[in-house]
Amino acid sequence: MKKFFLFFILSLITISATSQQRTNNIFQNKNSIQLDLGGHGLFYSINYERILVNRERFKTAVQAGISYYPPATGIRDVWIPISINEFYSLGNHHIEVGLGIVPIYEAVRYTDNSADYWFWSRLYSGRIGYRYQKPDGRFLIRAGFTPMLEREWIYIGSGANGDRTFVSKFHPFGGVTVGYTF
Repeated sequence: MKKFFLFFILSLITISATSQQRTNNIFQNKNSIQLDLGGHGLFYSINYERILVNRERFKTAVQAGISYYPPATGIRDVWIPISINEFYSLGNHHIEVGLGIVPIYEAVRYTDNSADYWFWSRLYSGRIGYRYQKPDGRFLIRAGFTPMLEREWIYIGSGANGDRTFVSKFHPFGGVTVGYTF
């Protein structure tokens, strides 16, 4: 009976230790509010992120944010970065890759900065970077390469003889993020 009891206690300790190892890298808080400096909002953006898949090594998150620039800056008015990111976790350290789109709401303006008309454009975005976040922590920081691809029609000429061509522009941006998880 003593051997059975000793075996039972050792089995419980082993199972408990194994269970703790399995859940050691799983984020306890799946939501976060983040401030990006640089990145997909150009100079800044405020973002909400939700962890959808929360495994020991691999995690998947969706993120949406917004940034606004007043007309006097000469920058496109409203940026709405949306992305899906995949993390490969090594304890508190994570490698992050992602893809997304950045809808932009902008205006064609007169010289006094009043809007003539508003329209939507978009950029395609990517991310590769490093993220530091403890599985049970409240804060995160990250840094990464956040390139964007712009594709647009350019009109050449005018009237009936006018022609248009498709132009792609690559913008190699980067950024840093601080965030709070809840």
